[in-house]
Parts: sequence; structure tokens; C-alpha cells
Amino acid sequence: MRRFFFLILFCLVILSCQQTVKKPKNLLSKEEMISILTDIYLYKQNINSSVPLDKDKTFETYVSIFKINNTSKEQFQESYQYYYVNSTTLQNIYEEVLKNLKNKLDKNQQSLLKY
Repeated sequence: MRRFFFLILFCLVILSCQQTVKKPKNLLSKEEMISILTDIYLYKQNINSSVPLDKDKTFETYVSIFKINNTSKEQFQESYQYYYVNSTTLQNIYEEVLKNLKNKLDKNQQSLLKY
């Protein structure tokens, strides 16, 4: 009986450690995520880091980025959470984002990229 109790307890612990996120109905494709994240990082890269960020301007810019990419903040967040749980896929997405950034930024800006 005692073994059975520990076996059940062990199974519960293992199952509770597994994090799952249900696939969103309108999941953004990997290509869409790459495009949006590239745009976000290009925006961040072009900000003068010595000047504090204006929250309203940043919010407006993010809204514009989502609009250009035909998505919403909520859809992006749900998709990001889904890909975040699958770390290999998210890593592949970020590798493509870095490739895009290297192609779009000049040499001086590339040196400022934070890997």
C-alpha cells in the first residue's frame, strides 16, 4: 500500500511539472512570428538608449507593428506563449530573427545586437 501511495505521488509530481499550453485557434505561423519579432527588435535597435523610452510612443509603435502584420497584441501573446513552451521552436524562430537583423542592420548596428 505504501509503495502504491509513493507511486501515485511520484506520478502526480511528474505530471504537474509538465507545462502545457493549448494551441491557440489563431496561432501565428513561425514566419509571422519571425516577421513581428524582427520588426520589434528593429524598432528597439533604432532607439537612442541614452534617452528614456516614452511608454506612449512605444505602445503606439507596437500597435503599428501588430497592425502592419495583421495581428493583435492578444494573438501575438498567445502565440508567443505557445512557442515559449516549445523552446526548440522558439529558439529556431529567434535564430531566423537574428539572421533577418543581420541582413537589415549596418555593421555598426550589428555590433550593438544583444545576443
